[in-house]
Amino acid sequence: MSKAVKTKIYQLLDGIENEAVLNQVMEDVAFYATKTDIVDQLAPGQLKELDKAIKEADNKETISWSDFKKEMKEWKKK
Repeated sequence: MSKAVKTKIYQLLDGIENEAVLNQVMEDVAFYATKTDIVDQLAPGQLKELDKAIKEADNKETISWSDFKKEMKEWKKK
């Protein structure tokens, strides 16, 4: 891999002060750096749930962003 590209990436990262942005970058890099697909690690029941969720989204059977945020706040309280 090109050392120049890595150096540019390091410089960009070094300039980020926002922790939320850094966490997002870390998640993105981790996603692209792994060689395994997370779907390969799911149990059969989890795969069925994922398929169902995808079908619901494709059929526009979703909730609003506002309702989602409310549910997340409730979930965090548990």
